[in-house]
Parts: sequence; C-alpha cells; structure tokens
Amino acid sequence: MSGIHREGLMFKWSSRNYEIVFGFKRVDHSICSICGKRIPAGNTICNKCFEKEKEISKK
Repeated sequence: MSGIHREGLMFKWSSRNYEIVFGFKRVDHSICSICGKRIPAGNTICNKCFEKEKEISKK
C-alpha cells in the first residue's frame, strides 16, 4: 500500500513501513526586541541578547 498526498506545497509519500515528507512549509518569525534580528515565533529576544542579559543580571 503506497500513495502520494499533497497539502499545499508539501508532498507526503507513504508506504507500509515508511513515510517521506518533502516540500515547503511557512514558518512564522518574530523580531528581537533588543537588536531587531529575525527569530522564531514565540520568542521575544534572540540567543545572543539573552546571553548578554544573563551576564548583566549575574553582576
């Protein structure tokens, strides 16, 4: 049993034991509130700015 399914720009091929997914998926991004760099959605600051803030708070 195998088949190819399409959802938008994503193609999914499935067989009895395997599944292959190929295509493009839209990913939402946010902007770092400190430096303005693009970051994954759900975060407010990037990793570099987070490390800087963490160093300052230790002092």
